Amino acid sequence: MSIAQAEATELAIERPVSLSRTALVRLRRNPAAIAGAVIVGLFLLMAVAAPLIAPYGPNESVGGLASTPPGPSAQFWFGLDEQGRDLFSRIVFGARLSLLVGFVAVLVGLSLGLLLGALAGWTGGRTDALVMRSMDLVLAIPPFLLAVGIVTLLGPGVLQVMVAIGLVTVPQFARLLRGSVLAQKESDYVLAGRAIGVPSWRLLLSHVLPNAIGPVIVLATLTMATAIIEVAALSFIGLGPADPSLPEWGRMLAENASRLQNAVHLVLFPGFAVVLLVLGINLVGDGLREALDPKLGR
Repeated sequence: MSIAQAEATELAIERPVSLSRTALVRLRRNPAAIAGAVIVGLFLLMAVAAPLIAPYGPNESVGGLASTPPGPSAQFWFGLDEQGRDLFSRIVFGARLSLLVGFVAVLVGLSLGLLLGALAGWTGGRTDALVMRSMDLVLAIPPFLLAVGIVTLLGPGVLQVMVAIGLVTVPQFARLLRGSVLAQKESDYVLAGRAIGVPSWRLLLSHVLPNAIGPVIVLATLTMATAIIEVAALSFIGLGPADPSLPEWGRMLAENASRLQNAVHLVLFPGFAVVLLVLGINLVGDGLREALDPKLGR
């Protein structure tokens, strides 16, 4: 055995652990992140297995019309609405729409934001100035008002809401990724890659983006929670999905806002569903932020 092998054996030199594996270990040790993952997982289960979980259809009338809808009971856990529909079933099916709209909206914003942020940070110069000034112009408008304007222009509907919320989130992703790309751009591995003739596009796609995208993933998680709130808010003011029969939580709140005195369950349970889902997503996002931040490794 050589001297080098003996020293390696004595010091028990270990292979470097990847960032993803280290982040996963930190997530497992974070009780808040685990709690958030459990909450989000339950809502995902509700969305996927809604026909199996819900005892009735979302638009099935099981109690008849009633001026004062009955509250929770052993048969109807969350009570009935004014049309005799089971509120628990509608909330379970509503998880599908809320998660779908939130996911697609973040996907739209993330895709455009990654493209613009990578282009601005890597290219620099006039391209960087043009892209960033455009993003500053969009950020000058309050996000919710901008979403209202886009939905008003496109018309109410599920697809329009997804596009509107997605476009509103583009500047956040673009600015964050641009900053991360600029931080990685002058790293030693980038300079070494350029010195040996690695194409610029390959450096960006294969090396810079994987190292710069960590904060963007965290932002995407937190933005999904904001998107779900904005979907509910748009539905509350009448700019949500055009089909009134869709079991959307924000529409439930809007339709029953005047029934707080005699049927508070019609507002309480949909509002609680929104709060609980957003809380779970925020806990997961905070856990990801701590797991992916090397400064918080301890």
